[in-house]
Amino acid sequence: MKRTSSVLLFSLLPVLLLLLPTGSTLAQDFTVRHFRILPNDISAYIDPVRDLNDEACALIKVVGDKDFVFSSPLGIVKRKNDVGEIWLYLPKGSVMITIKHPQWGVLRDYRFAAPLESRMTYELMLTPPLGYQYPVEMPTLEKQPVLPDTSLYLAKHLPPLPPQRPRRPREPWRRLILLNAGIQADGPSAGLRLALMRRHGAYLLAQKDFHGMPHTQGECDRNGLLPGTDEAPYYTGRTEKGRWMLMAGGIHRLIADFCIYEGVGYGQRDVAWEQYDNSALLLNTDFSYRGISAEAGCLYRFRRMVVSAGVMTIRLQYWEAAVGVGINF
Repeated sequence: MKRTSSVLLFSLLPVLLLLLPTGSTLAQDFTVRHFRILPNDISAYIDPVRDLNDEACALIKVVGDKDFVFSSPLGIVKRKNDVGEIWLYLPKGSVMITIKHPQWGVLRDYRFAAPLESRMTYELMLTPPLGYQYPVEMPTLEKQPVLPDTSLYLAKHLPPLPPQRPRRPREPWRRLILLNAGIQADGPSAGLRLALMRRHGAYLLAQKDFHGMPHTQGECDRNGLLPGTDEAPYYTGRTEKGRWMLMAGGIHRLIADFCIYEGVGYGQRDVAWEQYDNSALLLNTDFSYRGISAEAGCLYRFRRMVVSAGVMTIRLQYWEAAVGVGINF
């Protein structure tokens, strides 16, 4: 009986030895070394990737093996294999991510310290299983001539370089189209505003009321007197009014999506009184204004929508409030 047990033990020993490496391989697992924000990395700000809600995504730069696969509750908008790392674009507000590897297993629902922010860049460094080494190709080195080290001499004799301030990333071009409405006691007016901007830009505005300009055959003052005389014809009490403005100016983004604008141009507002005897219209020069027009106001961009509010004037004598709504793309 003892001899049979010894024979059975020796026959199973090779099988146990073969199973030991396999168990060691199955026990391998990867870990997250660190996850941190990169405040000086503007990769996600310069060339943003947008999700289905047209919001700019957050960028996670993963340092690890190229075979890693990722998923999150809000989805992965875009993946890009860059040199030495993987770029993942996730929607704003993502709070966790699942990491998978075909050989090293799954790290499910790894939770970030805070929800991801739009246009921010993060770094996720993954540590491979213990004892694993990435294959490294040794480059062939050519013999280079030995040059004298001049760094100490330059450090002593050259003045230090001034600190360089990082350049602000350039904003993408935006096009704005707004329908503008004027509010005044004479009645409403309507216009169209077209703008092109980055942080700063320019716009063009055309504004007109819903009446034609009156055709006059003379002039009178506020009292109805003809020029150079003390005579006042009889009036029917009927008046005709018309106004229009054409302006161009600049538009500037101050903070976030809040902007201001200002412009100048030419405007005209005519008021005509109708005579009683021949129905001719006389231009009332005291209530009519022609000349330089100007405007100023503020504008706010909300996703694809734009709203504005401001004031317009002709020669600082005629004033009109203005509101607008439109789109930006």
